[in-house]
Formats: sequence, C-alpha cells, structure tokens
Amino acid sequence: MQRVEEDRNCMIETPCAICGAGPEETEVYRASLGSDSATYGRFSARRTPDRVHYRIVQCRECGLLRSSPILPEGELARLYAGSRVTYGSEAQYVGLTYAGYLREILPLLGTRDRLLEIGCGHGFFLERALDLGFSEVNGVEPSRHAVEIASGRVRGSIRNDVFREGLFPAAHFDVVCAFQVFDHMAHPNEVLQECRRILRPNGLALFINHDAGAWTNRLLGERSPIVDVEHIYLYNRETMRRLFVKHGFDVLRVFPVENRYPLHYWWQMAPLPGGGKRGTLRYLRQSRMGNWTLSWKAGNLGLVARQPQLQDVQ
Repeated sequence: MQRVEEDRNCMIETPCAICGAGPEETEVYRASLGSDSATYGRFSARRTPDRVHYRIVQCRECGLLRSSPILPEGELARLYAGSRVTYGSEAQYVGLTYAGYLREILPLLGTRDRLLEIGCGHGFFLERALDLGFSEVNGVEPSRHAVEIASGRVRGSIRNDVFREGLFPAAHFDVVCAFQVFDHMAHPNEVLQECRRILRPNGLALFINHDAGAWTNRLLGERSPIVDVEHIYLYNRETMRRLFVKHGFDVLRVFPVENRYPLHYWWQMAPLPGGGKRGTLRYLRQSRMGNWTLSWKAGNLGLVARQPQLQDVQ
C-alpha cells in the first residue's frame, strides 16, 4: 500500500494529444482509485471490468477524452512488465477478428515482406500474419509472461520491451499493427511519429481500439468497460482520424469493428453486479451454450492509414 500511495503522490498530468496543453478541459468522471489500484492483475489484458479508473477529463477544443493525472511512466512500465496473459482460449477468436481485417487490406500492399505488431501478447496474431504470407513478423511486448508462453514459431521475433524510438530501422515495415493497445499509451504522438519513421513509403497502419463514441459506451457511461485504469486516452472515430492526420498519415478508413466471442466472454465483460455474475460465468464457461459464438459491434473502432509515398521523416 505504501508504494501505491507514493506513486499516487507523484502522478503526472497528461495533455490533450491533439491540441496540446493549452485548451481548457471538463471533468467527466472523478477518480476511483483505491490502495490496490496499481497491481499486476489490474494491468493484465482482458480482465473482468472493476470500475477502477483515473480522473477522466475531456478537451473542450477537440473533444478527446483522457485520464489525468496518471501514474508515472516508470511505474506503468513495471506494471505491464509484470502483468500476465489472462485471455486464454479467447485468443483464437481475437486472432480471427484481427486477421480478417488484415486480410482486407492486403490488396493495398505492394509486398508482404515485414509486419510489426505493437503489444503483441503471446504472438497469436503474428502466427496468423505468417499464415497470410508475410515473410517476417516482429512483435513488441512488455509482459515477460506473454513472451515466455509464446509459440516457438514466433517467440524469437518478439522483443520484450515497450514500443519506443530506435528499436527498428527506418522504412523497414510494410504494415504496423496495434490492437487494443493505443489507448493504453501515455505518449501517442511519439508512437505515431515512430510508426511513420519505420513504415515504408505506401506502408499501412492498422489500429483497433475502443471507441468512446460508440452508442454502447455512451449509454453505459462510467459503467462502460473502457473507463478503466489501463486506458489513458479514449478516442472516437473523429479524434482517432485527427491524430493520425496530425502526423502526416493518409487516413483511408475509420470503421466500427465487429468482434466474435463465445457467450461466456461477452458475459464476463458486461457491467453487471458481481455476485450473480460470477456464478453465471462459471456455469457458462462449462456449458455448451456458454461456448456459442456471437458476433457484435460492441464498441471498438478500426483505422487504416497509409504512409505517404514521399517521406519527410528520417
């Protein structure tokens, strides 16, 4: 508890990623942090929503939502490094969804030499990319546990690190992907600047993350699973587009994402009271009905953007 309180005392303010630090902000939700907010479990992917979050504010100029203040960068890196893979069998469904959207953009590519996934977990999507014909795949993943359990097919291609400047050469990749990680990043402008540097001319960025403007998330408000201590910036389709345009990308498409999961996973992520939910969840995980798969546009957005032909980055 002492460490958590010390970290909270040195929390840092975040600027609007689109407008900078100038415009005024409106408080949307007060912080709901407790003494056990900064734990490895809370920073593990796809856990059950627990309504623990930072103070959420909205930029009055562009409407971008963000958490502010947040834990310092070093503490966030420690928490993600110690987090564990908790999504188990759901990875096969996630991989199918992401591979489907990658398959859609393949006709836009001249070559399939190299692909990078930022925040690749244990590499389940990287294996799908190999199946789709990419000669080489690379991943960056901060969780030690995720890299340890990765398949031997891709483990050697994953860097156990946070995505940052200088990990890869300039103009190196045909595609850079980020799935449900961009809204976790405290420095999105630096991330996109580096993505532009490492993409080849006409290379593509494929990002999928939560959509703060989706009707489901607007309806649920603070009860939405996206209002979470892991999420620093919460984008809608317009703010996502504006941020990519700010960094010189040609945005080709911004779209609602259709996810396919078993019924027990949808139940796990639903904002329902804990007691009855846990009992029903145990039953669904073991039942045939609970393993039926359902497709739904549940509140995520996707973006496809192109690196311009003439690069102005080194």
